[in-house]
Amino acid sequence: MRKIFAGLLAMALGLAPPASACSFHTYLPERTVIDRLLETENVVLARAAETNPFRFEAIEALEGTLEQADLPTLVDSSTRRRLAANPGDSVLFARDGGGYGPFVRLAYLDASYRAVIDDVMARKDEWITGNDMARFQFFADLLDHPSPEVRALALRELDLAPYATFRALDLSPDTAAILRDMWRIDQIAYQPIRILLLGRSSAPAAQEEVRDGLERAIRSGSAINLGPYATAFVEQQGQAGADILAERFLSDRTLDATALELIVETLAIHAGTGEDAMRAHVLDLLTNFIMARPDVADMVARQFLLRYDFGMADALQALMEAGTIGSARVLLPVSAYVATARSGNP
Repeated sequence: MRKIFAGLLAMALGLAPPASACSFHTYLPERTVIDRLLETENVVLARAAETNPFRFEAIEALEGTLEQADLPTLVDSSTRRRLAANPGDSVLFARDGGGYGPFVRLAYLDASYRAVIDDVMARKDEWITGNDMARFQFFADLLDHPSPEVRALALRELDLAPYATFRALDLSPDTAAILRDMWRIDQIAYQPIRILLLGRSSAPAAQEEVRDGLERAIRSGSAINLGPYATAFVEQQGQAGADILAERFLSDRTLDATALELIVETLAIHAGTGEDAMRAHVLDLLTNFIMARPDVADMVARQFLLRYDFGMADALQALMEAGTIGSARVLLPVSAYVATARSGNP
């Protein structure tokens, strides 16, 4: 109920949805292959039909039945050649909208990918009941898989994890592999999650890339990757990293508004996921920030409201009472945040 209330309030204020581990981009679709498998009741494997190589034919049901498995997608030439050369391969389809919508093509399955999908289907009941940690740890363990398709699947899944869950995962990021693939054109969509993975590494090369990447993001005048680099920086440096962000960026009145809010978002993330000492430290930094910059206090209200975190309620209420917020645009989200905090957190 509380999350629903906050979500409705956020929508009313025209705010973005809450951030996951790595929602600092818009390159990837919201629903993953695994999301669709968990949502459906009918999953089939298909190959090119023997009587018509341009049409898919369901050959095996991983869930549900083969009945009425009308697969509308034509077999493209690349897939047709690949299937012909690999008799054990197949294409994964799932019915959209539970068990009632049309079938949607999800992935090409070679033996490696098929083994992962079989494991997912075996764990489906457990994951549906809400064992998110088990789901994300499963994919964290696949980050070093020899198959590039499986590695991409693992990265996409970790991209969904709330940052608190991401921090709790048992991870041993391969810094060399991350840096090798991060700048490939076909891997651009996975840059943010790879940057966050670097933040979980203590390797000197990982720390150097995070530090240099943060500098590049600022110098370029673009907000691209600023959020994940800043988040990874604080992950590595702790309170000292938060201090550096505050001293370097929160006091910079020339910083672009989008970039500034990404720094605020980074600090809000760590306030919500760090240890008690880190949380208290970040809240103090942001309190000093809004007192010095009441003209952008809405950024703090917005980012904390989205996380249903009311640690800034006292500071923002004091700012309102001081009468230093001179803009209705800023005052509206601040007052909404304080009102929600004071309403008993419904």
